[in-house]
Amino acid sequence: MSHIGNKLRAGYFATPISQGKFVKELLEMPNETTIFDPTCGEGLILEYIAADKAVQTYGVEIDKSRAMEAGKRLDVCLQAPIESCVISNNFFGGIWLNPPYDYSIKGFSDDTTERKEYTELLRGTRYLRSGGVMIYIIPSYRFADAKIARFLATQFEKVALGRFSDEDYYDFSQCVFIGIKKQAKTKLFSQKMFEYLQSLQDDEFVLNEVPTLEQLVQSGKRWILPHTPLIAPTFYTRLESKENFIPLIRENKGFQAFKERSKPRDIRLNGQPILNISQGQMALLLASGMVNGVVGEGEHLHALQGLENVTVEHEKEESENGVMHISRTKRSVSIKVLTPSGEVYKLQ
Repeated sequence: MSHIGNKLRAGYFATPISQGKFVKELLEMPNETTIFDPTCGEGLILEYIAADKAVQTYGVEIDKSRAMEAGKRLDVCLQAPIESCVISNNFFGGIWLNPPYDYSIKGFSDDTTERKEYTELLRGTRYLRSGGVMIYIIPSYRFADAKIARFLATQFEKVALGRFSDEDYYDFSQCVFIGIKKQAKTKLFSQKMFEYLQSLQDDEFVLNEVPTLEQLVQSGKRWILPHTPLIAPTFYTRLESKENFIPLIRENKGFQAFKERSKPRDIRLNGQPILNISQGQMALLLASGMVNGVVGEGEHLHALQGLENVTVEHEKEESENGVMHISRTKRSVSIKVLTPSGEVYKLQ
């Protein structure tokens, strides 16, 4: 997809359920646990993974329409940028991470930006408890990035990598990393894993050496999500939804006063004016639009529309010094009247 198209989708590419089926077979959830997807989209894949399991699902989605759909499928879902969220660290039993394929937003004090595949990996690992399972899905060539490869080779153990099966790989070019977050404070770097991940920049290597997810299932490998409480101690966004402010604004006294002051004035004249209205006063009423509207009641109900006509008249004046051209602006007033019988009169 083009760079512009990617931006319009916010880097969003949902994981096909056909591949999620294989990942679900690789996971075991014998006890109550939690799974968090920081970029959950419409929540379809996480709903499928957690179906028929004692799992509490959490999600965050920046797009409003996708977040509304995810809210119907997940136990807890926030509509917000993940950067605005306050979430418990070292809590979730599993992290499903299919990050946007884009760059992070550059702040005023930043000299460079980072790829979101890397920044979301760092963030997601913080939320994952020690011994928890990371499911990390990105295009195969991105695993060869030195920062990503080094981080995975340091922070995780009992790992495996599987690519999408052929029916989806040629469309998505994605691989799935599954590993357990190390519990030791001192984490040893795996040079072997690092070199393996670096080799994924070659698509021929991926197609010939990386097993498909279906082959991983057939190999008998499984990852057990650890037990966790179902309720996260901290899970909210610092950004308030605009919908929450609407009733407060409507009830605000200042807003009520503004509405009253900004209403069009309703001028009603009872009976005849004390003094006849001069032509200038009538012109002022017409120019301000006060004459426009409905006048009278019942059989005498008329619709009026006032209009100020502006024309320019040109004249010549001769004098001993020559001919002088004079332009004068002339203003006139006309009123259109619609009677109850449908007749239209124009008064000038």
